[in-house]
Amino acid sequence: MSESSQATTHPGDPVRPLLATPAQIAAERTLLRLLDDPLLAELRAEIRKELADTPRGRSESGAATLDHAVDEWTNSLIMAEIAVHQEIPAIILVTDNTPRTWMGHTVPGIGTSGDNPDAVYRLAVIDGTRRYEVTGRFDMANRPAQVTLELHRGSKVSPPPMDGKKSDLTPLASISDRDLDVAPDGTFRFTIGPNPEGAVHMSSQPGQLTLGFRDMLDDWTQQPCALELHPLDSTPGLHASDADVLQAIQRDLPPYIRFWSGFPEGWFGGLRGNAITPVQGRNGSLSGFIAALSFDLADDQAIVVTTQPNDAAYSGFQILDPWMIGADVTRHQVSLNTAQSRANPDGTVTCVISKSDPGVANWLSTAGLRQGLGIVRWQAVPGEPDVAGFVREFRVVDAAELAQLPDLIRVTPEQRAEQLAARARSYAVRAS
Repeated sequence: MSESSQATTHPGDPVRPLLATPAQIAAERTLLRLLDDPLLAELRAEIRKELADTPRGRSESGAATLDHAVDEWTNSLIMAEIAVHQEIPAIILVTDNTPRTWMGHTVPGIGTSGDNPDAVYRLAVIDGTRRYEVTGRFDMANRPAQVTLELHRGSKVSPPPMDGKKSDLTPLASISDRDLDVAPDGTFRFTIGPNPEGAVHMSSQPGQLTLGFRDMLDDWTQQPCALELHPLDSTPGLHASDADVLQAIQRDLPPYIRFWSGFPEGWFGGLRGNAITPVQGRNGSLSGFIAALSFDLADDQAIVVTTQPNDAAYSGFQILDPWMIGADVTRHQVSLNTAQSRANPDGTVTCVISKSDPGVANWLSTAGLRQGLGIVRWQAVPGEPDVAGFVREFRVVDAAELAQLPDLIRVTPEQRAEQLAARARSYAVRAS
């Protein structure tokens, strides 16, 4: 990791996208260098062969998406190792299933499990015995629907055991943007360390910790907040070479991929066929609710799902492959949030999940797959809502019945093309 992640900018330098911090670009360039390692290619091939012989790997849709999943998990582990081996801790964007081209290079998709395209996932790995300050700024005219901040033990490299009924681990500390003291110009500050220091503080414990951030975008024209991490103590810098990081990757990649490839088996107790779980509460700062679903559709079948937004600050619905990896959201309409959906007259939202385009505005594409998984999320829901009313309808229909449903909002092929083009344009905003 010879390229410094702490490079500074100077007056007259070209304006960078908000997320393209020096640490971010250094991490991405390191990722691209490490991906060229021939031993890593051999290791990925061995892992792929192992997974191809599992029931999920032998299924039609699992086999079709296995290469993509292994690529995304590999990139995810490499970014996690880079975060651990940074010379000085810095906040970097570590997850985005959709590739992006910027700053003179193309970053491949980086995915783990159920990664939400409406979320901007950033993290820093810190020492729990030391003190830090985080400063940030919101674009007050384009502020995210919600920002969650969590402090967890360990790092993303070695996922700890997870409760199969929940989607998130219980953090050491968690806050949201509602807890921050945000100035009129959008700036804010909070501290992290063993003892409280500022008005807004996250208490740490000894050991390696991960500070995670999620900007939830209910509209893709919203902007993630600017963030900087400042060590307040004298911190001895790490001096890890590419060879050091590669050695760690070669050690950690097999268990990492085995964990995440097997995660769908226990997720919400394991889902099969065409089914949806009861709505459940979420842990930590997400302060919301989640439902999981699976689908196994014939070519002429679809699933009709009607949900109630419940005045949530953020609500979104996404489709995943059998490995819980998402497709490129700029090419496939595999997710819909509040801004992208067309509501029914009563405020509910009806979506149609299908392999081929049914000509419905709220189509959730399976990206050509017959089998896969899905997630519905509601975050920052006011009051104490009755979860029984969150999902109003979930049923399988054939193409003939779908064509006759009277209340679905329809679109023409030209309108669909513009809908997809608008997705690509708005998704690019976060990288601008």
